[in-house]
Amino acid sequence: MKNSDLDQQYLDQIREITFKPIFIMGVQRSGTSILYELLNKTNSFNIITAYHIIKNRELIYNHLNNLEEESKKKLAVFFKSKSQIDRGIDKLKITPDFPEEYGFVLAQKTGKSQLIYESLKTFNEFCKKIQYISENNKPLLLKNPFDFSNFLFIKKIIPDAKYIFIHRFPIKTLNSQINSMRTLLKQKSQYMSLLSPSYDKMFNNKILLNYYKFMYNSLSPITTNKAIKNLANRTKYFLENIDSIEKKDYVSTRYEDICEKPNDEIKKIMSFLKIKIESNIDFRKFIKPRKTVILQELKNQEKYISKTMENYQKYCGYI
Repeated sequence: MKNSDLDQQYLDQIREITFKPIFIMGVQRSGTSILYELLNKTNSFNIITAYHIIKNRELIYNHLNNLEEESKKKLAVFFKSKSQIDRGIDKLKITPDFPEEYGFVLAQKTGKSQLIYESLKTFNEFCKKIQYISENNKPLLLKNPFDFSNFLFIKKIIPDAKYIFIHRFPIKTLNSQINSMRTLLKQKSQYMSLLSPSYDKMFNNKILLNYYKFMYNSLSPITTNKAIKNLANRTKYFLENIDSIEKKDYVSTRYEDICEKPNDEIKKIMSFLKIKIESNIDFRKFIKPRKTVILQELKNQEKYISKTMENYQKYCGYI
């Protein structure tokens, strides 16, 4: 049997598995990863990890045959052999247990990272696998930046879902988005190649790779303008639709507050979820602030960005 089919023989075992999803909702580079890591430190959730994404077709097989640890060790050795210590786009250390986005699994199946009707079966099957191999009744904590402006659809298909919205000052979000893409295009990330086949294929296509490098060049305004428009549209969606979600179903935080007072913010979130933090964790030790240098192309449009997302900034308390 091929590796891609290893779990097929066991799917009957997860048919009756249920999961209680809690979604971390934020756009790319808004702080979803650090929030995911901090909440994972509470040991109160089942989460999606790099191992789950990369080995998503053999999770049950590995679990039942006691191969999980061996598979993780092989992944760790691979990361080390490729000098993949962190993600490159930030200083978050990579391990097989690194919290990751379920959107990568959706994209592998449908070509789209956002949860849609066509990927619902894949999503449900993947989540059930995680619950099954976790062997507990903890809620499933999920994150996928592509679904930030998709929460109404998710609420429709998963009525009992809960949400943790995280926001970040717009120009700093844009700055991080553009910088991270330039980093991923400058040199191939073996880690990202494992998560995203489309990224891997891009590096095998010189024409396509050069096209993206040109688009993200500091001299080209196209991608910067597109990034601003995209963020403006997604934040607009949030403002127009957040009142459609009952207040009992969501809580909000800001990246800046997570960095400044992580203990208070995590306590607030856990209180909202009605989950007690069992251990006395000082979340401040996991925060490593980095100085932000705003790109000149964004500085040139700072007033436009502020004006375009003025209502969003007011909602978040930035102005």
